[in-house]
Amino acid sequence: MLSIAALIVADTTGRTFAGMDLNERAALVASEAGIHHCYFKGPRLPDLAGMKRLRERGAFTLGILGGPRLFASVPNAEAIVVIDACTIADGGLLRAAVRESTTSGRAALLVDPGPYRKDSLIQVNDGRVTSVMGDGNATNCGVLVLPQSLVARVRTVHSLRDAVHRLAKADLLAAVPTGDRFCRVLDRSGSVAKIEREYTRSQRATTFRTVAQRFAAFVETMSPRRAEAAQVYE
Repeated sequence: MLSIAALIVADTTGRTFAGMDLNERAALVASEAGIHHCYFKGPRLPDLAGMKRLRERGAFTLGILGGPRLFASVPNAEAIVVIDACTIADGGLLRAAVRESTTSGRAALLVDPGPYRKDSLIQVNDGRVTSVMGDGNATNCGVLVLPQSLVARVRTVHSLRDAVHRLAKADLLAAVPTGDRFCRVLDRSGSVAKIEREYTRSQRATTFRTVAQRFAAFVETMSPRRAEAAQVYE
């Protein structure tokens, strides 16, 4: 049995994000998070060139059967990270969701917290998803970490949303907030151009923060040395 594997709910539209096929991108992000075995659920897989690129970057990919039920066939792994290919996130968020599931012993859902509103079906309280059947305070980001021990509870569902509902109802679903990391779920039929622009701005801001933090750390390490040198010359 594998320790962890990704089950990617494949996009069927053939769209790209930042020049990359959505399905290929989902597998690449999983691989960057340390999840190197990626199984696609759906009729459309990355093409042969995409498969080759993924292999070169350490990702083993395979299509998985099972009919309309999402979890009828699943990877033989202790933890299964279900990723909607329309979710634009980074490997750090996937790792955070896996850590939460491992710590809590529950399944874990990546969520984007927000103000209470009627168009959100995810209700989060005390770090758990408590309801998906009414007004809520968070958005489902399309990433679910499912321990193998809980697969039987969702075996018959047809969608990721149905699995979330069933696990929340049984109080088996932890909520992992996205925090300040970029995470968006693409509309199934809408344009991705706006979100691509937001992603580019977010990446630039992240790069700037990283450079600023490294510079601040460098200045901090040099400060004691300057003080010591001043004392020598006094």
